Amino acid sequence: MQQLNMDNAQNSVDSTFYDRFAGIIFQYLLQQVSNEQDAEDLLLEVFVAALQDKSLTNLPAGRQLAWLKSVARYKVIDRYRHGALLNLLSIEQALELEDTALTPEQYTEQKENYERLYQSIAQLKPLQQELINLRYRNGLRFFEIAAILEKPEGTVRQLFGRTLRQLRANYDQLERGNSNE
Repeated sequence: MQQLNMDNAQNSVDSTFYDRFAGIIFQYLLQQVSNEQDAEDLLLEVFVAALQDKSLTNLPAGRQLAWLKSVARYKVIDRYRHGALLNLLSIEQALELEDTALTPEQYTEQKENYERLYQSIAQLKPLQQELINLRYRNGLRFFEIAAILEKPEGTVRQLFGRTLRQLRANYDQLERGNSNE
């Protein structure tokens, strides 16, 4: 019971302390920050710090106010330091950073497209499959492919063009076959 009375007495002291200085500190904070919500947040931080400092209640009112203003000043400085670390983006920059992850539908469609592509490649002749692998998987140029296949570069280019046309035909046929189902 005695503990309850002591807690009530402490709350009463804290309440009058807040009532006495909150308006003054709030006005100071409003002058220092850009909006009322930031000032309210900082006011809360100042009084939380005041509640944690037990020696503050033993000081005269003038020294208490000076202490609170000092803490408020440091809280404002901390707020601006923290704000300086944040990079604010324009709307255009934020849109550029938009999430580009595929939706489940897009992922499924992409997977189906890849499956059709692999099936189309599997229908090609072995030499054509090797050409596709050398060009796209290995990233080789035509003169490098020609050296590997021991054929003239012009011949490799023509063969590659025919291979791509055949691949497109195979792919389109598979796509039409899947859409008819």
